[in-house]
Amino acid sequence: MKISFVAMATLVLAHISIPLPAADKLPAFNSIRTAGPDFSVQGEYVGTVGGTHPIGIQVIALGGAKFEGIIHGGGLPGAGWDGNTRFYLRGKREGGTTRLEGVHGERLRFVNRNFEAVIQDGQLSGRALMFLNHVKDPTCRCRRVVRTSPTLSEKPPTGAVVLFDGSSTDAWTGGRIVDNRLLAEGPRTKRLLRNYHLHLEFRTPFMPTARGMQRGNSGVYLQELWEVQVIDSFGWTTENQKYERLSHVGRCGGMHELVMPEVNMCLPPLSWQTFDIDHTAATVDDNGRPKTPAILSIRHNGVVIHDRLILPPTPASAKTLPHRNHLPGRLYLQQHGNPVRYRNIWIVER
Repeated sequence: MKISFVAMATLVLAHISIPLPAADKLPAFNSIRTAGPDFSVQGEYVGTVGGTHPIGIQVIALGGAKFEGIIHGGGLPGAGWDGNTRFYLRGKREGGTTRLEGVHGERLRFVNRNFEAVIQDGQLSGRALMFLNHVKDPTCRCRRVVRTSPTLSEKPPTGAVVLFDGSSTDAWTGGRIVDNRLLAEGPRTKRLLRNYHLHLEFRTPFMPTARGMQRGNSGVYLQELWEVQVIDSFGWTTENQKYERLSHVGRCGGMHELVMPEVNMCLPPLSWQTFDIDHTAATVDDNGRPKTPAILSIRHNGVVIHDRLILPPTPASAKTLPHRNHLPGRLYLQQHGNPVRYRNIWIVER
Protein backbone atom coordinates (compact mmCIF):
# COMPACT_ATOMS: atom_id res chain seq x y z
CA MET A 1 0.00 0.00 0.00
CA LYS A 2 1.40 3.39 -1.01
CA ILE A 3 1.84 6.07 1.66
CA SER A 4 2.09 9.81 1.03
CA PHE A 5 2.77 12.34 3.74
CA VAL A 6 0.67 15.45 4.20
CA ALA A 7 0.72 18.35 6.62
CA MET A 8 -2.57 18.72 8.48
CA ALA A 9 -4.06 20.24 11.65
CA THR A 10 -4.41 19.04 15.32
CA LEU A 11 -6.20 16.62 17.81
CA VAL A 12 -7.54 15.04 21.09
CA LEU A 13 -9.87 12.02 21.76
CA ALA A 14 -13.05 11.50 23.82
CA HIS A 15 -15.71 8.83 23.95
CA ILE A 16 -19.33 9.83 23.88
CA SER A 17 -22.49 7.75 23.99
CA ILE A 18 -25.58 9.57 22.74
CA PRO A 19 -29.03 8.67 21.34
CA LEU A 20 -28.73 7.87 17.66
CA PRO A 21 -30.84 9.91 15.19
CA ALA A 22 -31.90 8.55 11.83
CA ALA A 23 -28.96 8.01 9.48
CA ASP A 24 -30.40 10.24 6.73
CA LYS A 25 -30.63 13.17 9.19
CA LEU A 26 -26.99 13.05 10.30
CA PRO A 27 -24.52 15.43 8.63
CA ALA A 28 -22.66 13.67 5.81
CA PHE A 29 -19.80 15.34 3.94
CA ASN A 30 -18.59 14.16 0.53
CA SER A 31 -16.03 16.91 0.04
CA ILE A 32 -12.86 17.71 1.97
CA ARG A 33 -13.52 21.39 1.32
CA THR A 34 -16.71 21.36 3.39
CA ALA A 35 -15.78 18.71 5.96
CA GLY A 36 -14.59 21.19 8.61
CA PRO A 37 -11.47 21.43 10.80
CA ASP A 38 -11.89 18.04 12.52
CA PHE A 39 -11.36 16.29 9.21
CA SER A 40 -7.77 17.50 8.96
CA VAL A 41 -7.02 16.02 12.39
CA GLN A 42 -8.62 12.58 11.96
CA GLY A 43 -6.70 10.02 9.97
CA GLU A 44 -3.55 7.95 10.22
CA TYR A 45 -0.16 8.80 11.74
CA VAL A 46 3.08 6.83 11.59
CA GLY A 47 6.32 7.30 13.49
CA THR A 48 8.38 5.95 16.36
CA VAL A 49 8.77 5.89 20.11
CA GLY A 50 12.32 6.59 21.23
CA GLY A 51 13.35 7.02 17.61
CA THR A 52 13.46 3.25 17.05
CA HIS A 53 10.20 1.49 17.96
CA PRO A 54 7.63 1.87 15.13
CA ILE A 55 3.99 2.68 15.86
CA GLY A 56 0.88 3.62 13.91
CA ILE A 57 -1.92 5.78 15.30
CA GLN A 58 -5.49 6.02 13.98
CA VAL A 59 -7.51 9.06 15.04
CA ILE A 60 -11.32 8.95 14.66
CA ALA A 61 -13.46 12.11 14.59
CA LEU A 62 -16.58 11.98 16.80
CA GLY A 63 -17.95 15.47 16.10
CA GLY A 64 -17.75 18.60 18.24
CA ALA A 65 -13.93 18.66 18.15
CA LYS A 66 -13.80 15.31 20.00
CA PHE A 67 -11.84 12.24 18.95
CA GLU A 68 -10.91 8.68 19.79
CA GLY A 69 -7.70 6.99 18.81
CA ILE A 70 -5.75 3.75 18.76
CA ILE A 71 -2.00 3.19 18.99
CA HIS A 72 -0.86 0.09 17.08
CA GLY A 73 2.49 -1.40 18.02
CA GLY A 74 4.69 -1.99 14.97
CA GLY A 75 2.70 0.19 12.56
CA LEU A 76 -0.74 0.59 11.04
CA PRO A 77 -3.08 -2.35 10.28
CA GLY A 78 -1.84 -4.05 7.11
CA ALA A 79 1.40 -2.07 7.29
CA GLY A 80 3.46 -3.35 10.20
CA TRP A 81 1.01 -3.76 13.09
CA ASP A 82 1.99 -6.80 15.15
CA GLY A 83 -1.66 -7.86 15.40
CA ASN A 84 -1.69 -7.68 19.17
CA THR A 85 -0.31 -4.48 20.74
CA ARG A 86 -3.03 -1.84 20.91
CA PHE A 87 -3.73 1.09 23.25
CA TYR A 88 -6.66 3.51 23.29
CA LEU A 89 -6.78 7.30 23.33
CA ARG A 90 -9.21 10.18 23.51
CA GLY A 91 -8.77 13.83 22.72
CA LYS A 92 -10.17 17.25 22.01
CA ARG A 93 -9.28 19.98 19.56
CA GLU A 94 -8.97 23.58 20.68
CA GLY A 95 -8.24 25.81 17.73
CA GLY A 96 -5.27 24.41 15.84
CA THR A 97 -4.12 22.13 18.65
CA THR A 98 -5.43 18.71 19.58
CA ARG A 99 -4.43 17.10 22.85
CA LEU A 100 -4.53 13.33 23.33
CA GLU A 101 -4.44 11.17 26.43
CA GLY A 102 -4.52 7.45 27.14
CA VAL A 103 -7.74 5.79 28.33
CA HIS A 104 -8.75 2.36 29.61
CA GLY A 105 -11.52 0.48 31.41
CA GLU A 106 -15.20 -0.06 30.67
CA ARG A 107 -16.24 2.09 27.73
CA LEU A 108 -12.73 3.58 27.91
CA ARG A 109 -13.91 6.10 30.51
CA PHE A 110 -10.80 6.23 32.69
CA VAL A 111 -7.69 8.28 32.00
CA ASN A 112 -4.44 6.35 31.74
CA ARG A 113 -1.37 8.52 32.23
CA ASN A 114 0.77 6.26 30.06
CA PHE A 115 0.26 8.49 27.01
CA GLU A 116 -0.09 12.19 26.27
CA ALA A 117 0.52 14.00 23.01
CA VAL A 118 -0.31 17.06 20.93
CA ILE A 119 -1.17 17.24 17.23
CA GLN A 120 -0.39 20.39 15.30
CA ASP A 121 -0.12 20.84 11.52
CA GLY A 122 -0.12 17.11 10.87
CA GLN A 123 2.65 16.41 13.37
CA LEU A 124 2.08 14.39 16.56
CA SER A 125 4.52 14.63 19.46
CA GLY A 126 4.35 13.43 23.05
CA ARG A 127 5.29 10.66 25.47
CA ALA A 128 4.28 6.98 25.21
CA LEU A 129 5.24 5.42 28.55
CA MET A 130 3.60 2.09 27.68
CA PHE A 131 6.57 1.27 25.43
CA LEU A 132 9.26 1.65 28.09
CA ASN A 133 9.81 -2.10 28.01
CA HIS A 134 11.02 -1.63 24.40
CA VAL A 135 12.82 1.73 24.57
CA LYS A 136 14.56 3.92 27.15
CA ASP A 137 13.23 7.17 25.72
CA PRO A 138 9.38 7.39 25.62
CA THR A 139 9.37 10.37 23.26
CA CYS A 140 6.78 9.79 20.54
CA ARG A 141 6.93 11.51 17.15
CA CYS A 142 4.57 10.78 14.25
CA ARG A 143 3.29 12.48 11.13
CA ARG A 144 0.00 12.23 9.32
CA VAL A 145 -0.06 9.99 6.26
CA VAL A 146 -2.49 9.15 3.49
CA ARG A 147 -2.39 5.52 2.35
CA THR A 148 -3.46 4.42 -1.12
CA SER A 149 -4.56 0.94 -2.16
CA PRO A 150 -2.12 -0.72 -4.58
CA THR A 151 -5.05 -1.63 -6.85
CA LEU A 152 -6.64 1.84 -6.86
CA SER A 153 -7.52 2.97 -10.40
CA GLU A 154 -6.50 -0.45 -11.76
CA LYS A 155 -7.51 -0.74 -15.39
CA PRO A 156 -9.70 -3.62 -16.55
CA PRO A 157 -7.70 -6.31 -18.35
CA THR A 158 -8.44 -7.57 -21.83
CA GLY A 159 -11.70 -9.51 -21.79
CA ALA A 160 -13.09 -7.79 -18.69
CA VAL A 161 -16.69 -6.59 -18.58
CA VAL A 162 -16.83 -2.94 -17.52
CA LEU A 163 -19.83 -2.33 -15.29
CA PHE A 164 -19.11 1.32 -14.51
CA ASP A 165 -16.45 3.74 -15.74
CA GLY A 166 -18.24 7.04 -15.09
CA SER A 167 -19.71 7.41 -18.55
CA SER A 168 -22.94 5.41 -18.35
CA THR A 169 -25.23 3.37 -16.11
CA ASP A 170 -26.34 1.11 -18.98
CA ALA A 171 -25.13 -1.98 -17.06
CA TRP A 172 -27.37 -1.19 -14.07
CA THR A 173 -30.99 -1.00 -13.06
CA GLY A 174 -31.60 2.07 -10.90
CA GLY A 175 -28.15 3.51 -11.55
CA ARG A 176 -27.51 7.22 -10.94
CA ILE A 177 -24.40 9.21 -11.86
CA VAL A 178 -23.65 11.89 -9.26
CA ASP A 179 -20.80 14.03 -7.97
CA ASN A 180 -18.82 14.22 -11.19
CA ARG A 181 -19.02 10.74 -12.78
CA LEU A 182 -19.52 8.66 -9.63
CA LEU A 183 -22.13 5.92 -9.11
CA ALA A 184 -24.58 6.45 -6.26
CA GLU A 185 -25.57 3.61 -3.94
CA GLY A 186 -28.68 1.55 -4.72
CA PRO A 187 -28.37 -0.02 -8.22
CA ARG A 188 -28.36 -3.65 -9.37
CA THR A 189 -26.53 -5.08 -12.34
CA LYS A 190 -28.60 -6.19 -15.27
CA ARG A 191 -26.08 -8.94 -15.87
CA LEU A 192 -26.34 -12.20 -13.93
CA LEU A 193 -23.02 -13.33 -12.46
CA ARG A 194 -21.71 -16.64 -11.20
CA ASN A 195 -17.92 -17.19 -11.20
CA TYR A 196 -15.84 -14.04 -11.46
CA HIS A 197 -13.17 -11.66 -10.24
CA LEU A 198 -14.67 -8.29 -9.28
CA HIS A 199 -12.79 -5.02 -8.90
CA LEU A 200 -14.71 -2.20 -7.24
CA GLU A 201 -13.77 1.16 -5.71
CA PHE A 202 -15.82 2.98 -3.07
CA ARG A 203 -15.73 6.03 -0.83
CA THR A 204 -17.55 6.47 2.48
CA PRO A 205 -18.68 9.97 3.52
CA PHE A 206 -17.31 11.85 6.52
CA MET A 207 -20.02 11.49 9.20
CA PRO A 208 -18.34 12.38 12.52
CA THR A 209 -21.53 12.51 14.60
CA ALA A 210 -22.81 9.14 13.32
CA ARG A 211 -22.22 5.94 15.26
CA GLY A 212 -22.05 2.24 14.48
CA MET A 213 -24.08 1.05 11.50
CA GLN A 214 -25.24 4.60 10.73
CA ARG A 215 -21.74 5.70 9.74
CA GLY A 216 -21.27 5.56 5.95
CA ASN A 217 -23.24 2.34 5.52
CA SER A 218 -23.74 0.49 2.24
CA GLY A 219 -22.85 -3.00 1.05
CA VAL A 220 -21.87 -5.08 -1.95
CA TYR A 221 -24.34 -7.94 -2.35
CA LEU A 222 -23.01 -10.93 -4.28
CA GLN A 223 -25.66 -13.02 -6.05
CA GLU A 224 -28.11 -10.64 -4.30
CA LEU A 225 -27.53 -12.96 -1.35
CA TRP A 226 -24.26 -12.32 0.48
CA GLU A 227 -23.38 -8.85 1.72
CA VAL A 228 -19.79 -7.66 1.84
CA GLN A 229 -20.15 -4.81 4.33
CA VAL A 230 -19.26 -1.28 3.21
CA ILE A 231 -19.13 1.08 6.19
CA ASP A 232 -16.87 3.64 7.81
CA SER A 233 -15.35 1.35 10.43
CA PHE A 234 -12.04 3.21 10.38
CA GLY A 235 -10.24 2.62 13.66
CA TRP A 236 -13.13 0.78 15.32
CA THR A 237 -12.49 -2.36 17.36
CA THR A 238 -14.69 -4.51 19.57
CA GLU A 239 -13.28 -2.63 22.54
CA ASN A 240 -14.01 0.94 21.47
CA GLN A 241 -17.18 0.32 19.47
CA LYS A 242 -19.10 -2.56 21.07
CA TYR A 243 -21.45 -0.14 22.83
CA GLU A 244 -22.08 1.86 19.66
CA ARG A 245 -24.28 -0.71 17.92
CA LEU A 246 -21.59 -2.02 15.60
CA SER A 247 -21.87 -5.79 15.42
CA HIS A 248 -18.72 -7.88 15.64
CA VAL A 249 -19.07 -8.72 11.94
CA GLY A 250 -20.13 -5.19 10.95
CA ARG A 251 -16.71 -3.87 10.01
CA CYS A 252 -15.93 -2.83 6.47
CA GLY A 253 -15.22 -5.99 4.49
CA GLY A 254 -17.05 -8.22 6.96
CA MET A 255 -19.46 -10.80 5.61
CA HIS A 256 -22.76 -9.71 7.12
CA GLU A 257 -24.12 -12.25 9.65
CA LEU A 258 -21.19 -14.57 8.99
CA VAL A 259 -17.63 -13.46 9.77
CA MET A 260 -15.57 -10.35 10.42
CA PRO A 261 -12.55 -9.49 8.24
CA GLU A 262 -9.18 -10.90 9.29
CA VAL A 263 -7.93 -7.32 9.68
CA ASN A 264 -9.82 -4.01 9.73
CA MET A 265 -8.34 -2.41 6.61
CA CYS A 266 -10.83 0.45 6.47
CA LEU A 267 -9.14 3.74 5.56
CA PRO A 268 -10.36 7.12 6.86
CA PRO A 269 -13.62 8.50 5.43
CA LEU A 270 -13.40 10.24 2.03
CA SER A 271 -10.52 7.93 1.07
CA TRP A 272 -11.01 5.92 -2.10
CA GLN A 273 -10.82 2.23 -1.20
CA THR A 274 -10.81 -1.03 -3.14
CA PHE A 275 -12.39 -4.45 -2.96
CA ASP A 276 -10.90 -7.18 -5.15
CA ILE A 277 -13.26 -10.14 -4.87
CA ASP A 278 -12.96 -13.68 -6.25
CA HIS A 279 -16.25 -15.55 -6.17
CA THR A 280 -16.84 -19.19 -7.11
CA ALA A 281 -20.46 -20.27 -6.99
CA ALA A 282 -21.65 -23.48 -5.36
CA THR A 283 -22.49 -26.50 -7.49
CA VAL A 284 -25.24 -29.13 -7.21
CA ASP A 285 -25.66 -32.62 -8.56
CA ASP A 286 -28.27 -33.74 -11.08
CA ASN A 287 -30.83 -34.03 -8.28
CA GLY A 288 -30.21 -30.49 -7.01
CA ARG A 289 -28.35 -31.61 -3.90
CA PRO A 290 -25.33 -29.49 -2.82
CA LYS A 291 -22.09 -30.78 -4.34
CA THR A 292 -19.43 -28.11 -3.72
CA PRO A 293 -19.83 -24.91 -1.63
CA ALA A 294 -19.47 -21.33 -2.75
CA ILE A 295 -15.97 -19.99 -2.06
CA LEU A 296 -15.00 -16.35 -1.58
CA SER A 297 -11.69 -14.50 -1.29
CA ILE A 298 -11.44 -10.73 -0.76
CA ARG A 299 -8.61 -8.22 -0.69
CA HIS A 300 -9.48 -4.89 0.93
CA ASN A 301 -7.06 -2.15 -0.08
CA GLY A 302 -4.67 -4.83 -1.27
CA VAL A 303 -4.68 -6.87 1.97
CA VAL A 304 -6.31 -10.31 2.19
CA ILE A 305 -9.24 -10.14 4.63
CA HIS A 306 -10.98 -13.40 3.57
CA ASP A 307 -9.02 -16.31 2.11
CA ARG A 308 -11.11 -19.03 0.43
CA LEU A 309 -14.02 -18.51 2.79
CA ILE A 310 -16.66 -21.23 2.44
CA LEU A 311 -20.15 -19.76 2.28
CA PRO A 312 -23.18 -21.62 3.67
CA PRO A 313 -26.10 -22.22 1.29
CA THR A 314 -28.00 -19.14 2.57
CA PRO A 315 -27.43 -16.32 5.09
CA ALA A 316 -28.97 -16.72 8.54
CA SER A 317 -31.62 -14.11 7.70
CA ALA A 318 -32.67 -15.99 4.57
CA LYS A 319 -33.15 -19.55 5.83
CA THR A 320 -36.67 -19.60 4.42
CA LEU A 321 -35.27 -19.10 0.92
CA PRO A 322 -34.52 -22.14 -1.23
CA HIS A 323 -30.88 -23.11 -1.64
CA ARG A 324 -29.75 -20.93 -4.55
CA ASN A 325 -26.12 -19.86 -4.20
CA HIS A 326 -25.30 -22.17 -7.13
CA LEU A 327 -27.40 -19.99 -9.42
CA PRO A 328 -26.28 -16.83 -11.24
CA GLY A 329 -27.26 -13.61 -9.47
CA ARG A 330 -26.94 -9.87 -9.69
CA LEU A 331 -24.55 -7.51 -7.97
CA TYR A 332 -26.36 -5.03 -5.72
CA LEU A 333 -24.86 -1.89 -4.14
CA GLN A 334 -26.97 -1.43 -1.04
CA GLN A 335 -28.90 1.77 -0.36
CA HIS A 336 -28.77 2.45 3.39
CA GLY A 337 -29.46 6.19 3.53
CA ASN A 338 -25.80 7.30 3.43
CA PRO A 339 -24.12 8.91 0.37
CA VAL A 340 -21.55 6.19 -0.35
CA ARG A 341 -20.01 6.52 -3.82
CA TYR A 342 -18.61 3.94 -6.27
CA ARG A 343 -16.39 4.01 -9.35
CA ASN A 344 -14.19 1.82 -11.59
CA ILE A 345 -16.24 -1.38 -11.38
CA TRP A 346 -15.38 -4.29 -13.65
CA ILE A 347 -15.45 -8.09 -13.66
CA VAL A 348 -13.55 -10.91 -15.30
CA GLU A 349 -15.85 -13.91 -15.65
CA ARG A 350 -14.50 -17.44 -15.37
